[in-house]
Amino acid sequence: MTARILHFSVAATVALVLVLGCSRGPSRPKTYPVSGTVTMNGQPVEGARVVFVPKSAAAGAPGSAGGAQPQGPQVATGETDAQGRYQLGTFAKGDGAIPGEYLVKVFKYPTPTVQTGTGGGDEDYRPPEEGAAPPPAAKNLLPEKYANENTSGLSFTVEPKANTFDIQLTP
Repeated sequence: MTARILHFSVAATVALVLVLGCSRGPSRPKTYPVSGTVTMNGQPVEGARVVFVPKSAAAGAPGSAGGAQPQGPQVATGETDAQGRYQLGTFAKGDGAIPGEYLVKVFKYPTPTVQTGTGGGDEDYRPPEEGAAPPPAAKNLLPEKYANENTSGLSFTVEPKANTFDIQLTP
């Protein structure tokens, strides 16, 4: 009887390890490198956010762009460096984009400045005056048409290979 329980326990443990050890998380679509340079008037644009929106998502249609996205559309984003270069990431920084057709938007907001008191602690906090106007909204530093994928005029097709898309903005 003890041997039978021992065999059953070992078999159950092995089965449990196989089921848990062999199961994978949700599979992700394969991504491919996407990089490029953003310029305006021939000069690199530093600190701009580059966003690739699948055409199907931009149009509000369900499903995937180009049939390559079984789990639905995925936006890919990147930020430009001092030379205007960007690399897109979909699931992780710089991992690329899923193949398909994309509409693109590019925007850049000023880096917010934080004002602190002398000590920088709670004792320096001053609540806004009652009835005071809210601070002005941040203004896009690039031409406004580029801040929306439907008005930017920018579109690219990501192929299942390394992709380079240079973006030239005009005022």
